[in-house]
Amino acid sequence: MKIYTIISPYNSLVKKRVKEILKKHQIASDNVTSYDMMESTIQDALFDVSSAGFLASQKAVLVKDPFFLTGKRISGPEHDIDKLTTYLNNPNAENVLIFHAPYEKLDARKKVVKLLKKKSEYKEIATPNEFNLIEYTKRELSRYNITASDPIPKTLVTLTKGDIDKLITELIKIKDYFADSPVKELTLKLVHDLVPQTPDDNVFLLNEALATKNVKEAYRVFSDLMMQKEEPFKLIVMIANQFRLFKQIQVLQERGMHAKDIAVELDAHPYRVKIVSGQARKFKSAELEEILEQLANADLQIKTGQMDAQMALELFILGF
Repeated sequence: MKIYTIISPYNSLVKKRVKEILKKHQIASDNVTSYDMMESTIQDALFDVSSAGFLASQKAVLVKDPFFLTGKRISGPEHDIDKLTTYLNNPNAENVLIFHAPYEKLDARKKVVKLLKKKSEYKEIATPNEFNLIEYTKRELSRYNITASDPIPKTLVTLTKGDIDKLITELIKIKDYFADSPVKELTLKLVHDLVPQTPDDNVFLLNEALATKNVKEAYRVFSDLMMQKEEPFKLIVMIANQFRLFKQIQVLQERGMHAKDIAVELDAHPYRVKIVSGQARKFKSAELEEILEQLANADLQIKTGQMDAQMALELFILGF
């Protein structure tokens, strides 16, 4: 098989798979040509893969972002799908053709997609779940001989929001930090120092701490946000939005909807829905309603001048 279809939005996983394919066919990286389908046509890529290599017996052609395999309507170059169909039925016996589709899935109704499933090694790289990412982080830290306590891998996954590309970048940064150090112990404080955190990231951590009922961590993040001069009232609104999302997810789960369907319904990233769904299960419906009522009362007290916004937020966290 010399035609491959890789479906994944994660560049690091795709790069790894492409390297495996090139190694299997003994093709050097300088004998690989890439074509972005937003800039070039599939005809260009097919002409290249159909022609003989200049200095090597075989070469590889990588087709990036083949949006015509999805149901998306995107303005771009004119792609001759009939020529692609012809090639798939009669491929060059020497060269390798690789499609990288950076999407969650392709449009299975399209004839060309059905043909790709038959004529290529068709691989969907599933979105890693939180458990897999945490286990991956543990393995990588161990591989670098870096010791870390149990909460740290999960914290790294949380800070990178489940994005494996970002996670890998941060793990490499951590490895480089300890490169010349005889003692390689990664602490929670060091994680927060090394991994860049915007105010939005800290808001995410505050919501995460409240969602897991970790009052000590929530207060630490709250203190950091106050030092960053973050607006307390805005934080209250964001926390309220998070707990409203918990309530919405609970309602949709009660209707029998799964995480993917909920993500579509709420127009949210599937990974975030998975995380939030797990957090929402820690609260009973009545408990969420009580929390939302407390936040509504805090909102009213602030707007009527009965209480300072920072004090209201601090009391909410300490009383959580």
